[in-house]
Amino acid sequence: MIKILEMHSSEVVSEIDPASLHRYIVNAISTEFANMVENCYYPRVSKNSKLYKDLLHMTKSRESKLLQYSKEKYPAHKAKFRLLHDPFTTLLVLIVQEFLRVKDISGAEAAFHLFSLKYYTAILYKMTTPRGSHTKICNEGYFQSAIDRLSRNHMFVKQKTIPNSIMYYSRAVMKRHLNDLINDDPDGISDMITEIRTRIMQSMRGFFTKYYQIRDEKNLMVKSKEEMEYDKSHEQKMRTFVNRISRDMCVYGKADYHAATSASSLIKFNKKLSTEYAKIVSNPMFTEQVDTAIFLLVKDVKDVSAIKTTEFLDYVQKLMSIKVTKKTIYFKKTINDIHEKVINQLNLEHWHGGLSVQSKSISRNFIAYYFAFYIRNYV
Repeated sequence: MIKILEMHSSEVVSEIDPASLHRYIVNAISTEFANMVENCYYPRVSKNSKLYKDLLHMTKSRESKLLQYSKEKYPAHKAKFRLLHDPFTTLLVLIVQEFLRVKDISGAEAAFHLFSLKYYTAILYKMTTPRGSHTKICNEGYFQSAIDRLSRNHMFVKQKTIPNSIMYYSRAVMKRHLNDLINDDPDGISDMITEIRTRIMQSMRGFFTKYYQIRDEKNLMVKSKEEMEYDKSHEQKMRTFVNRISRDMCVYGKADYHAATSASSLIKFNKKLSTEYAKIVSNPMFTEQVDTAIFLLVKDVKDVSAIKTTEFLDYVQKLMSIKVTKKTIYFKKTINDIHEKVINQLNLEHWHGGLSVQSKSISRNFIAYYFAFYIRNYV
């Protein structure tokens, strides 16, 4: 049992027993990381958590003593930095230091992961709590979509998962400031606290930029039933919009090979066939079906500008993923009918019959995405 004393007195701040804390902290961080497979999971590591209260109890610590300790420890020019005077932060740093003192590297690393996770959680609450409110709001669908649409260079993508990213940052920062922790260097520890929070904040800011972009696109996408009932002219406006498109495509034979290329690239469909599909569907025999398909695609769109967004392509995927519906006419069925006619017109029945289920789906979905890219020219 190690007693941590105040800087200028014999007052005990904490009593740390690394052996008794090791299993508790390792189990706690393992449980929290495992639970983070759930979207919008808020790790239970805040100042109001049972974990924090347990650590205070196990180390016989009092927040007032921890606060006084931090105020005496850190340089005057950094004394106003609020994070330095958070009792939970101070306690975790002390625990990490004691694990290092007894050469329990796995314990020190687990405690530092907990230290890092604490900042992730605080930022998560901040990013999902509306200004002026005390209630967090996190949409699991937007959360997953944000993860799916992050760039390859984002740490959450490079490290595969959010917990892996936190551990990556944690190990890197701990390694860089290992001597500061061992030597109890106030300046170095202060820089360490700033660095880990800043690095996590950067990744979280990028993630939530994408999250709120998706939310805003969703708000543009679909009108509520009440709005649709109120706007009696909406259907007529959309039919006029769609009639112009289907007339250009099928009556005037305007194929859009740029749209075909975009659609084939998106779903990895054969480029030569995509051109053939686009050409054959630009035929008067498809006018009625194309008109129906595009209307079913856009009829619930609130603002046509949303058609140009990535979210609209996600909407197409959703419509093409429907397996069961009571509707006799719906987008996926209409696309299936058009696709079947295209295959027949191009004499590709034998080729198509030999495809795998997945390849058949890609061939069919190309037409849906072709329409989605085609109509962008009219927005």
